Amino acid sequence: MKQIFIKEATKKDLTKLNAISLASKSHWNYPANWMESWKEELRLTTNDFEIQSIFMICEIDEILGFCAIEEKLFEYEINHFWIKPKAMGNGYGKKLLVYILENVVEKKKPILVVSDPNAKAFYRKFGFIIIDHYESKPKGRFLPIMRFSR
Repeated sequence: MKQIFIKEATKKDLTKLNAISLASKSHWNYPANWMESWKEELRLTTNDFEIQSIFMICEIDEILGFCAIEEKLFEYEINHFWIKPKAMGNGYGKKLLVYILENVVEKKKPILVVSDPNAKAFYRKFGFIIIDHYESKPKGRFLPIMRFSR
């Protein structure tokens, strides 16, 4: 039986977390020039640990994915939610999001996420709805802004 657990990330995990976000986004076979244009958006910095709560789902000593969520005045915002490609489809994303919903966020505040189009169905399963769209790179590409409220 696999030992799966969720814990808060630290700055020492930064390199591994950034590798996961790049691998996860690359999994969807986006063109190389798009990936290059998104490189900075996909990276966490040491400053992110000061303004966001970052949780990892792990198996023994391997990080399988992570979620970075920031509390704002009127809502929470998921800024990163990534699962390693080899771990996708095994319920790790679900376990991590349920943990975030049950243990991290205040129930009174909605949660917003600018979703990758490939993750839209995942968020919908949890009750997130599309409330708007955000223009991304390249110009003319729009991402759904999704909201979850209890």
